[in-house]
Order: sequence, then C-alpha cells, then structure tokens
Amino acid sequence: MVDFRPFRNSDPPAVRRLWHECGLGRGAAIEWDADVIETVVFSQPYFDPAGLILAEVDGQAVGFVHAGFGPSENRTAIDCRTGVICAVMVAPPFRRQGIGRELVRRAEQYLSGRGAEVILAGGAEPNDPFYVGIYGGSQPAGFLESDQLAAPFFSAVGYVPGSRRVVYQRSLESRNDPIGLRLMGIRRTTRLAPLEQSDPHDWWWQTRTGRLDVVELALVPKSGGEPLASVSVVGLDFYLPRWQQRSIGLLELHVPERLRKKGYAQALLVEVCRRVREEMITLVEAHVAADDPGVQRVFESAGFKPVDAGVVYRLRDGVPAA
Repeated sequence: MVDFRPFRNSDPPAVRRLWHECGLGRGAAIEWDADVIETVVFSQPYFDPAGLILAEVDGQAVGFVHAGFGPSENRTAIDCRTGVICAVMVAPPFRRQGIGRELVRRAEQYLSGRGAEVILAGGAEPNDPFYVGIYGGSQPAGFLESDQLAAPFFSAVGYVPGSRRVVYQRSLESRNDPIGLRLMGIRRTTRLAPLEQSDPHDWWWQTRTGRLDVVELALVPKSGGEPLASVSVVGLDFYLPRWQQRSIGLLELHVPERLRKKGYAQALLVEVCRRVREEMITLVEAHVAADDPGVQRVFESAGFKPVDAGVVYRLRDGVPAA
C-alpha cells in the first residue's frame, strides 16, 4: 500500500536519495550535500511543507512531487495564481504503478487550493521557485529533453508542451576563438570590466540566483562611456561531479537597443570566454528561448552549440477544483 504525506523536517536525506536514484540526466547536479538543497529549496522564504508531497511504501520514501508558485508582477512576493510543479520523481522499482500520476494529482490539488489559475510543469524564469543551481544547468528551463521520461509522463497525465528553451554550451578546451574584422575592431577599442551601477536586483532574483556565485561583466569602451553589452556570470560548481569540468553559466545578456546588430554581444561573449579560460574554466553554458533566433545566432557566432532543450508543460484541461 502506498501512503502519501507532506514533507517533514526529517525528510531531506530521503529527497536526496530519490534525486540520485532517479537518473535525471545531464542537467541534474549530483553528489550534493544537505547544505546545497537547504540553500536552493528548504531555506526559501516561501517554502511550504504542504507543497512537497512524499509517497511511502512500508515507511520508505519511494517518490515525491514538489509544487510552488511564480512571482508577483513586481517580483516582491509569490503570486499563487501561477502554480508550478517543479519536480516529480519515483524510484525505478516503483514506476508504472500509478504513483507518479497520484503525486501529480495531489500537487494539482495543493496548487488549486492555494488559488492557482494556471498550472505549469517545469520551472523556468520567472516561474522557477526551487532547484535553481542544481537542475537545468545555468538556470532552470522546464524539464529537459535529455530526461527522456519527462515528455511521455506529462503527456500521459494531461499536460501539453508550452515554451521551449535551447541549451547552448561552448567547450573552452580548444583555443580556436571566433575571429573576424569586426571582432578585431571591437576588441581594439573595448575592454571587459565589472558592470558598474547596475540596477538593484529584486527580491525574486535574490531568493534564487542571488544565492549563487554571480558576477556581472560588461564590454565598455577603452575611452570611457556606458557599457556596450553586459552579461551575468554564474558559477556552476554544483555540476563538477556530473560534468567533470569547471563550468559557468551566462544569464541576462543585454545590449542597449540602439547598439544592437553591431557585434557587441558576440564580442562580449568571446571576451568572457577568454577571461574565464584563464581561470581554468573549461565549459560555458547559456539558455536561449527557442522562439528567439536572433539571440541563438549570436551565441552560435561566439562558438556555442546546442546540446539540449527544456520544455515547460501546461495542464491541458485547466485547473482542477480545489
């Protein structure tokens, strides 16, 4: 008989064990300790034990689902109108017994009971309250296609694919950096520097990305003046056991609108890769919306290649009654 119950303070070791037993693929960090999941999940100010539901057989946890909510419009609190199933997993010996389906059903009941009007499966900016830093790589991107069980499972339980994000990576083991006359000209007149006077990050950013090691870099004119392009660099130390490489992620690539299509984004990415290579970083990752071919071309021009994709699913038939 399978019993279902909400999270208890003694459950983190069981959650960690299930995470590693379930074989989540290349986008899931492994061999992390209790401090890591405490940082990215349990210490979040909006963590609700009722949203993390465990399945037990004979007193042993055999699966869990974790549901949460996206942010309010001003990103100063959660907004319960958008519910997110952030994780669902069942230990391999207990699959195909309806446990995963029942876990999702109970998560949906929890979300609708809190006021959800939309239910998504797979955390992705901005609706990614948990697991930032240990699932998805540089940032959560829904459920990754490299996790081959995700798509058929969510289809079977009533979800349809929604937004999609392409995962790009560039190996820095080769020193064959992109070259060209425009790049050479930009490099002669610019330098890479820490971003100064950046806008203060909001509460939602601080609770998730802000818990990681982040540096903001900009491409600036050597003669002085405003940044021509900027990007945030996040350390991916939690992925060292999985990828066997020191890695970083790139977030929030930005070029002022009037300066776009001048090569500054490409030049910034190339310079960042050169700089972090000096710090013995050998892999760089970034995510790009699948419906943004312009940004995809920028990353590809800087030597990045697609290696995976993430999909956010949406409950097909609307939110169940609370």
